[in-house]
Amino acid sequence: MIINARLLVIAVAVTAAFLSSSSSLRRGDDGRAVLEIRDLELIPVDGGAAGPESVAFGAGGEGPYAGVSDGRVIRWLPEERRWVDHSSAAAPELLDGCRGSQDPMKEHNCGRPLGLKFNNKTGELYVADAYFGLRVVSPEDNVSRPLGRQHAGSPFSFANGVEIDHETGVVYFTETSTRFPRREFLNIVVSGDATGRLLKYDPSNNEVEVLVDGLAFPNGILMSEDRSHLLVAETTTGKIHKYWLKTPKASTLEELVQLPGFPDNIKASPRGGFWVGLHGKRGKIAEWSTTYPWLRRLVMKLPPRRVQRIMAFLSRFGRHVIALRDCYKDTMISSFTRKTWAAFLASSSPGRSDVRAAVVVIRYVELIPVDGGAAGPESVAFGTGGKRSYTGVSDGRVIRWLPKERRWAEHSSASMLEL
Repeated sequence: MIINARLLVIAVAVTAAFLSSSSSLRRGDDGRAVLEIRDLELIPVDGGAAGPESVAFGAGGEGPYAGVSDGRVIRWLPEERRWVDHSSAAAPELLDGCRGSQDPMKEHNCGRPLGLKFNNKTGELYVADAYFGLRVVSPEDNVSRPLGRQHAGSPFSFANGVEIDHETGVVYFTETSTRFPRREFLNIVVSGDATGRLLKYDPSNNEVEVLVDGLAFPNGILMSEDRSHLLVAETTTGKIHKYWLKTPKASTLEELVQLPGFPDNIKASPRGGFWVGLHGKRGKIAEWSTTYPWLRRLVMKLPPRRVQRIMAFLSRFGRHVIALRDCYKDTMISSFTRKTWAAFLASSSPGRSDVRAAVVVIRYVELIPVDGGAAGPESVAFGTGGKRSYTGVSDGRVIRWLPKERRWAEHSSASMLEL
């Protein structure tokens, strides 16, 4: 069942929210608040690498840790304001040749760490590496070791998201595709490939079990607070699924919500709901490839990098969605990760590799209620000085926020009736 009535959506435009003082926000019709981001910090990833896919924190709040394009997992030292190497899946003799690489053709040698998750009891870091499978790093090590690398003689070709049951030590992870490697991820979407799987690794017997197969680009994964189910992002379809671990529904999969874009990571918080990072809004190539088989065949013959450039060009004509918050009335799971680090990756415009290679920090977020009984602020605009913010609400008014007075004032209306 799809939950619509309780769905709360906040969509943030990449360019507006990260690269300028303007921002664009969306919420469901039942929402009554404007999201105001006052302090946002972009921390560049040094050493030439890019693309931090996910962030994780140690049991004591250490970090964050992030996996980057040259195969390293790096750790942030906040007091020293710098990144240090934590671990790598690559052989030691390959490290120098991999360091700083952004070349997808090196990923099969250097590795590409995606999902990260700490076992709070043991201090071990579990890593879903797109080329080397499920791996773990002990606290005293700096090279990860493989876990359950094969299932029924078949190597894991594209491990992606990872989650841990801290009570049992069981690890759940997604395999995005058994057909395409990570560097050809666009082909998974365009072709409609549905060879993805949800898997379970039991450290007590070192065995891997397939829980669900036939998924279309399974990605981020999150366990509910009561450990009754998992949430799984299916990127190609734009859906979040719920896989039941307990209750009479155990071992069944059901659709929870349909999103407007391509979901990636899912992160939880005690406040309720959950945050989903969106790679972007469903683009024209994905839409047309589904409708026109001849176009799908044509796109599949193009080099992946060319497809990426075409998609980037077409995406300029739409809105880039980077974060989405959903609330539903079952177990509440939500928001930002520990210490309010945002668990999604900022995209960048052409030529802005410094932004692409950054983890986003939001230190202060304020929800400002809309008074007067109105609801549903659709968009936010700022004056030329960047200090005046305006939004349109459900009763037809455009209202203006007065920060010094901490209140809203009416700006205008299209209605011919007397306000």
